[in-house]
Amino acid sequence: MQLGDVQARVRIALTTALTNEWSLFAPTTGTSHPSERSIAFHLGWCLRPLVNESWDIDCDYQRSGMELEPSMQFGEGVHRAPDLIVHRRGRIGPEDNLLLIVVTADFVSSAGKVPTIEQVHATQLRFGYRYAVWIDLQLRDDGLEGRVRPVWQWSTLEEGPERSPHPVYSSRELKAITEAIKMLFLG
Repeated sequence: MQLGDVQARVRIALTTALTNEWSLFAPTTGTSHPSERSIAFHLGWCLRPLVNESWDIDCDYQRSGMELEPSMQFGEGVHRAPDLIVHRRGRIGPEDNLLLIVVTADFVSSAGKVPTIEQVHATQLRFGYRYAVWIDLQLRDDGLEGRVRPVWQWSTLEEGPERSPHPVYSSRELKAITEAIKMLFLG
């Protein structure tokens, strides 16, 4: 699968998750933001029908069944595994490791707790994932409907990481998505 195809499928899955699970992201659902793990679950759930059935989508897949090995941790002090992986279980190499995904709810408030794209790329290289993406939803509390302005940063095995994150949606697309969400959830 080419990078553009993978990006389009992740984008569709993210749009579906945001639209169908808005109550997870809205500030009116509680006093705290959702966990990255919960967001990743819904993203993976929405991504599943968009990729060939020969691919497995997992979080926390440990081939050895042991405690998280240091090579899967993102550097000093950042003790978390990738949030999602798209791979073929029990196989190794780029032909069987398609995508590594890291999700943050709000990079600004998570500073020091999330890996850099360079650390994500190092893990990508170690396990031979063709592509890696860091998605920051940039969740903010802006009134009852909240605000989400997702950005992402991609990395490929061949070219390495992009220099900086860029928006997942154009302003017009994000406005259309949030309007659809308002219609569904806020009447």
